[in-house]
Amino acid sequence: MIGLMALSLGVEPMGGDMNNLIPQMVSTYLPPLFIALFFILVIGSLSSTADSDLSALSAIMMADVYGKNLARGKADPKRMLLVGRLTMIVATAVGIVFASFSLDILVMLVFVGALWGAIVFPVIASCFWNRVTNQAFTTSVLVAMVLFCLARFELLPMSGGSGLFFEVLASIGGGVIIGLMVFGFLGRIAGFIAAALALVAMLVFATDFLRDYTVLLASLTAYGASTLVCVVMSLMSRQPDFDFATIGEQVGDYEASRPEPATSGGQAAAANLATQR
Repeated sequence: MIGLMALSLGVEPMGGDMNNLIPQMVSTYLPPLFIALFFILVIGSLSSTADSDLSALSAIMMADVYGKNLARGKADPKRMLLVGRLTMIVATAVGIVFASFSLDILVMLVFVGALWGAIVFPVIASCFWNRVTNQAFTTSVLVAMVLFCLARFELLPMSGGSGLFFEVLASIGGGVIIGLMVFGFLGRIAGFIAAALALVAMLVFATDFLRDYTVLLASLTAYGASTLVCVVMSLMSRQPDFDFATIGEQVGDYEASRPEPATSGGQAAAANLATQR
């Protein structure tokens, strides 16, 4: 919203740095009290986001990496706590290093959008389709990220056959986005129909046009590439279908099941006597 206001007012960011646009707009058009409130809101939102992300990352390292895989049923609570704390420290240090680079916020947002575009279909498909495999999931995400970088930074010429290739993938990505939204509200059949119609429309209107907008082209390419690779590899896989009932076994207790303590002879005799009476 603030960016749209700056665009409509013709405000140019100081020094040509887009990171200065929001502070510049706030300091120019808001009174001192609202400037203070604005920065309090920004700090609060950043703090809540940072601590929730750090907590989630430490929980993943404690539960999934250490508790389920490294410990193999013999998780030590003290060591789990140490793993979680070290994860928070390392993640915070990495975040500080990245912040010191003063990267353009728009570039970072584009990368976040590409990462989301690369994983959104494999994640949703793995929840509803038992044919999705680990190899299909991982490969589709990696291929989507590579193709995103090729399109976003124009490492390949966006003309001729390569431009058409990326536009077709982007058209598939547009169909996937529309199909997933319709699927969430109206169900699977309606989602497939909407995706097919959106794909046809994108192929008609995006050909020889979308290549001029590399950011949009790259983001849609991530959606399309991950979908195509995930579906093709899952259909070609000969592995048995995933049994969703195994999820309960994999997310249970960290420690292996312990046998019940044996009943002593005196207790067994007393129990038999009570039963006879």
